[in-house]
Amino acid sequence: MLLFTGCGDNMPEDELVHNSRAYETEGDDDLQASSFPFLSLESYQGGKEFYTLPELKDKVEELLGDHYWPEDNLSKEELERLTGISEDMYVDFLGEKQSMDSHIDTMIIVHAKEGCVGAVEQALEEYRSKIIEDNRNYPQNFGKAKASRMETINDYVCFVQLGADTTVVADKGSDAVTAYCLEENERALYVLEKAILE
Repeated sequence: MLLFTGCGDNMPEDELVHNSRAYETEGDDDLQASSFPFLSLESYQGGKEFYTLPELKDKVEELLGDHYWPEDNLSKEELERLTGISEDMYVDFLGEKQSMDSHIDTMIIVHAKEGCVGAVEQALEEYRSKIIEDNRNYPQNFGKAKASRMETINDYVCFVQLGADTTVVADKGSDAVTAYCLEENERALYVLEKAILE
């Protein structure tokens, strides 16, 4: 497993974010990043096609259809304010969230600069932890926040917090909402991974 330092800075080994690492703790404080199988670029070197970030988003939206709710683009200033990811850390990024602050469906894809993958991963994990904590008292969002995923695919760091309408499982509690949203997030990550490594 490779470790990445953030933008050339030396960081203690225990503070680094592992590529495709699963973060698991017990109970309500479960902070689980994506455990979806990571595929190597070498598996796809024949006939690789390059997708732009909007095209990657379109792949997810095409798969999820009406279940893809993010609609407002994040500016670079909003990305930095929300996550701490500054312009000098990436080649490009795409971020979308819902227009109402009370709704939290979000997708962020950051094409990190060389040497900055670890710093971007850490920033998104901290952002994810904050969202979970901020929504602890909001049952309609807490399960969705816990189900959010972060996965690194080469130098693309992807954060997905999807699930759309969870009312169909809301009466079954937060864990049922989390399971429902996890399935949507894993579907989105599968499409992103396949497109990036294609």
